[in-house]
Amino acid sequence: MSLAWLAVRRRHRSPSALSLCPSGAFPGPGMRWAGLDSDPRGQSSGGCRCDRNAGDTEGRGVIEIRCFRNDDPPRLAEVWRAADLGPAAMQPMTTAMLEAGVFSKPYFDRHGLLVAVDDGRVVGFGHAGFGPDTDRSGIDTREGATFLVAVVPHPESESIADRLLAACEEYLRKRGSVVLLGGGSSKMRSFYLGLYGGSDLPGILDSSAVLVGVFRRAGYIEGDRIAVLRRALAGFRPPVSRQQMTIRRTTQLRVIDEPDRRDWWEAATTTGIALRRYELFGERERLLGSASFWDMQPLASVWGVAAGGLLQVEVEGGRRREGLAHYLLAESFYDLAREGGALVETHASKANLPALELFAKLGFEAVDHGTLFRRPSG
Repeated sequence: MSLAWLAVRRRHRSPSALSLCPSGAFPGPGMRWAGLDSDPRGQSSGGCRCDRNAGDTEGRGVIEIRCFRNDDPPRLAEVWRAADLGPAAMQPMTTAMLEAGVFSKPYFDRHGLLVAVDDGRVVGFGHAGFGPDTDRSGIDTREGATFLVAVVPHPESESIADRLLAACEEYLRKRGSVVLLGGGSSKMRSFYLGLYGGSDLPGILDSSAVLVGVFRRAGYIEGDRIAVLRRALAGFRPPVSRQQMTIRRTTQLRVIDEPDRRDWWEAATTTGIALRRYELFGERERLLGSASFWDMQPLASVWGVAAGGLLQVEVEGGRRREGLAHYLLAESFYDLAREGGALVETHASKANLPALELFAKLGFEAVDHGTLFRRPSG
């Protein structure tokens, strides 16, 4: 179960990038906020009412929806443990895990984390946020997602969940979103990597039936379908063919543990996890392709196996369809297997037929599917 890169992870674990946000999200150095007309630090950027009297106005007067506060993390961990988020949600949840996967992110905005309170008891939360802009140097608020809605068993659980989702939508719209999504994705892995969904964010998994129902009731439709794919590594050997042998003779594969992050967004979303990158070079040190994996903690520790999550595989545009991606991944899997890796997981959109074909050739099988929901416009 022990991988060499687990040790790297321990040596390179960095402190949290940001403590619990007291008043909203602040842009980091060189970061810009697309789609905002006002200062994101101002109250006008928030989407919720942060006073204690923001309760139900329809007569019940019991369930209050408010913004995140600094004393909420232990209560949110309790909600997570009690809520039915499905088998792909990390359990048991702890405050430290939420700090690492949510609150420490430099773009965390307390106005986007809505909390439901019943007579002083936190009974649910919904969390909304944004993905990167086109050059991945900041946040683009024109497209927003509600990542999760979690509610404890409660007589009004559906009503609470529906109100939390509505509050998340209000926050996103006030921040400038014109596209509203349900669930995260490889493009928008802003929060919860390693806490929900597996190797990446898969929208909302079919196995999370309660959460699927929240978005269905609100009228969301399917924006994309995402396959959760796994491949056991026991006894794995790279396939042998004339093409693969030619690639082996003419290229060099290099392994980099804790590589430099290539842009602000990659740094923001992968700081604190153990990242390994395989790079394939051709003649004259020309980079032909790369594959990035991460040690799937803390989920893998619950599974009792050493698991690698494949986040990205890229091949230079002019060299695609030449077997380079197949070779790169096969050699990567073999290397991980030699170090004790038990399985690899990756996600692929149903629209990405080349990726699905590649993973099928490498022996991956679907273990679940997710839906990236989208609210219809108009």
